[in-house]
Amino acid sequence: MKDGMFVFDNVVHMFDNTMKNTTPTGVQIAQNILGMAKIFSSPKLPANPDFLGSEISVEEAHRILFVDSDTDMAMAQTVPLFGWWKDGFSPARRQYDLKKAYPDKVLFCGGVDPLFQGVEGACNEMTRQAEEWGAVSFKFYQAHANSLNWRVDDRAIAYPMWERALSLGVKTVQFHKGVPFGSECMEAMRPNDIQQAANDFPELNFVIHHLGDPYIDETISIAARTPNVWLSLSAWINVYPIMPREALMRLGKALMYVGPDRLLYGSEAFVWPAVQGYIDLFAELEMPEDLMDGYGFPAITRETKRKIFGENFARLMGVDVAAFLEKKYGHDTRHD
Repeated sequence: MKDGMFVFDNVVHMFDNTMKNTTPTGVQIAQNILGMAKIFSSPKLPANPDFLGSEISVEEAHRILFVDSDTDMAMAQTVPLFGWWKDGFSPARRQYDLKKAYPDKVLFCGGVDPLFQGVEGACNEMTRQAEEWGAVSFKFYQAHANSLNWRVDDRAIAYPMWERALSLGVKTVQFHKGVPFGSECMEAMRPNDIQQAANDFPELNFVIHHLGDPYIDETISIAARTPNVWLSLSAWINVYPIMPREALMRLGKALMYVGPDRLLYGSEAFVWPAVQGYIDLFAELEMPEDLMDGYGFPAITRETKRKIFGENFARLMGVDVAAFLEKKYGHDTRHD
């Protein structure tokens, strides 16, 4: 809890950058990611110095999230990038390991790729991850090197996966949009292909990560008009320390057009391991008066923070916050 607010981190990654898992090109991509993380870092909120050539242990992840920070729950998200990593940048097995070790605090988000595993293979792996490992969501990365990509609204490639998710009782799928890591084609990272799929599968929730940066306006427009599209603020909070005005402009637009009920907090641990620093930052956030007066942005109220910090994602994942807090603290501490 942070000042009586339930904190449910939408996205943490148990990465594996060891040499046994990383291809030669993957080493360069990992360096690119670390370079980006260093750009969006400050002395108090640094990038992970052990990011390259290593993998974080479940014990260290638990310490960072649940001992040294106010995080109550987190989702460990698979990063199924197989072209640069043999088993994925954040392999499903490692996300499951964290969930298995701390099942009361961690939910497991699986991930597949139909271009590397085939459509049938991807669907079968979704079934395995859900039935054997308890996946409650799936994460997808669509753009790869050499213009290799697939679309969310492709009826032959993507729709069988959305149908499989629903048949497994999984009602939330998540997408990395924007924020290229290497030589991906930017056109393939636009959020536009979410629109038709979300309309064709109204019972499925589609989460767009990073506000689709640099396609922020398009991403917000899609979510504003499509009630089953949600926006993860993963990476958004990480840029705030060095460009607070730009970050507030982005959040202001999202609050104005989408509202606070479909926005999700995510720390992007463990690329940036100072999780508590980001929690403190968001808890203290205020919308400057000149942005409210000049752009019409709403104030960032305590209720807005409470929803974004964790209650929105809990609702999406079917987590009973009151029951969780009573089990952890003996009573619902939000009313203290």
